[in-house]
Amino acid sequence: MTHNTSIEHFYAKIRNTHLYQHDKDVIGFTDVVVFGVQSLEGRALTFHVLMDNGAMRSRVPIHMLCWKEDAPLQELHELQLWDCFGDDISITKFNYLDEMRVQVLFKDKTIEWGSYVMTFDWYNNSSSEEPTQYKCGHFIRLDNGNYTIQPNNRLLWKDMSFTDKPFPTNPDWLVDNKKWICEKVANKWVVDSNDYYCYDFKKIKDEE
Repeated sequence: MTHNTSIEHFYAKIRNTHLYQHDKDVIGFTDVVVFGVQSLEGRALTFHVLMDNGAMRSRVPIHMLCWKEDAPLQELHELQLWDCFGDDISITKFNYLDEMRVQVLFKDKTIEWGSYVMTFDWYNNSSSEEPTQYKCGHFIRLDNGNYTIQPNNRLLWKDMSFTDKPFPTNPDWLVDNKKWICEKVANKWVVDSNDYYCYDFKKIKDEE
């Protein structure tokens, strides 16, 4: 199990209230470097940060991080829609999406623009292996100063040279419910029995 994984570090701010068990009377921010994440099944994804005074904090939830001090305080369940599916997590920064602009549709139907940073994906768990339950989480730097982690169906991307069609008003697309396995029909085919590198396939007759 991975639990903890490095990410490409970035500079942010931690809300000081997090340092005092979320005392609402504590105000202000501390500059931090965010350098790692921790994934625990059934919990929110949290972050490892180094503060500018040399102290380190772990398990910092996303709503306690921001990148500008006038960022509104949004609830955790708004900024991360789903808990972690498991302890094993992968982090990918898709080159094509790097810094791409994207609209986030929140639970309350409000929309906020942001920019892509990286993608979190989970594996070795029952939810991620079930096609209708699978979700990855895209980490977005919001224009309002916060960060968010959202699945594909809460995001609308803008590639200035490609996405020139309007989004459907009421799309009726369905969730993919299939596990795609290329060897599912292997019982109908057999490999020629030889030692040649460039082997061939032949179809098994029904009567065989």
